[in-house]
Amino acid sequence: MKPSSDLKKRTAWYILGLNLIAAAVVLNIRYNVGVAAFSSVMYAISEIYHISLGTASILCYLLFVVLQCILSRKITLTYLLEIPLSFAFGILTDVYDWLIPVLPFPLPLRLLCFALTMFITGAGVFLCVKSRMVLTPTDGIVNTISEVFHLRFSTVKNGFDLSMVAISAGLCLFQHCPFYGIGVGTVLSALLLGRVLKLFDLLPLSGA
Repeated sequence: MKPSSDLKKRTAWYILGLNLIAAAVVLNIRYNVGVAAFSSVMYAISEIYHISLGTASILCYLLFVVLQCILSRKITLTYLLEIPLSFAFGILTDVYDWLIPVLPFPLPLRLLCFALTMFITGAGVFLCVKSRMVLTPTDGIVNTISEVFHLRFSTVKNGFDLSMVAISAGLCLFQHCPFYGIGVGTVLSALLLGRVLKLFDLLPLSGA
């Protein structure tokens, strides 16, 4: 395959992956059964401090970039490129937050949709990682931890998601407010998304 053709294909996978992740983040909020674990801190911050979800995401993403530099003890171009991506992804999240309406489904259907959206998230992460382009800071910090401590990406992803839920709960307790966005869906996401990623790892991706 020609390099230009390969780059075009990887770019297409990457853009699709980013859109899948951003849309899934908002969809999980709309189902009202608990936000996805990896976005629980962003959602809590947006609710507590009355800022948009995209703005809260940007703040968290920039922190993740700093943590990557600290953990790896270096500042690379890859990490620096995550900074403009943080702003772009935050804006993309706000766009989907504006586009996707409230979904007044009955609870069983909302739980089913949440489970399906978990696979959409997994597909988005898989496409972004396999495209070998700039990772989203949430995936970047997971990837950095897996490289520094020689652990599987999916294993670190599970631990990272659980830690996000714990931090979100702690933040809500500290602010004496409700546990924003934390529900059964959040727990399921924390426990299962890493396993979903393991399934996607078995798939070949043309051009990756």
